[in-house]
Amino acid sequence: VPGKPILSVHQTEESTLLVKWEPPLGAEGQVLGYRLQFGRKDVEPLATLEFSALEDKYIAASIHKGATYVFKLAVKSRAGFGEEAVQELTTPEDIPKGYPQILEASNVTSVSVQFAWLPPVLAERNGAIVKYTVAYREAGSPGNLLEKELPPSPENSYTLNGLKPNTAYDVKIRAHTSKGPGPYSPTVQYRTFQLDQGRTYRFLLPLSPCVRGWCREARELERSGRAQPGS
Repeated sequence: VPGKPILSVHQTEESTLLVKWEPPLGAEGQVLGYRLQFGRKDVEPLATLEFSALEDKYIAASIHKGATYVFKLAVKSRAGFGEEAVQELTTPEDIPKGYPQILEASNVTSVSVQFAWLPPVLAERNGAIVKYTVAYREAGSPGNLLEKELPPSPENSYTLNGLKPNTAYDVKIRAHTSKGPGPYSPTVQYRTFQLDQGRTYRFLLPLSPCVRGWCREARELERSGRAQPGS
């Protein structure tokens, strides 16, 4: 079985890589063809192409920015495929071209909004996402957007707290690579629930020490006039 071929990979344009190879030394007359496997290192499976013995190069197009690509080339002979030559190449990062997608599912109360999102699609990330910026404000408000920077996490979710009841809020988000921020997502609007001021709450306050804060919350409601003391 022939040994490893001589393999090289170079970036020729922003989105193309030139892959070139030569047969192993001393393999004259043994080479029937080549098998090339390649793709992003963080995406499986790799694409597989086969070439004749006379071919010696391939142009890989639609290459993403800020990604590491792996190339594996083996010689085909009558005895099968030989040892693979392996090359890796990392393309330079850029600011994200795309924006995160805010998911439809949310958890809304009278004073908070919890939402989640997906990162920009792989082809538009242009590198590793290092943080997100969430921007929000009351809908129709002329005031400046409030911004919160968040690290990436498996959950990619956040809760806006301290909001006004029965109020609409505009929310959007953008992703950052080491090169800077990408575009904001389209605005999503949430409305907090209305606080029912007419409802009367009745609690049984134990004589023993309070647990889990329920006594404290009940007394706060009592002081505000929205609850009557129980027995």
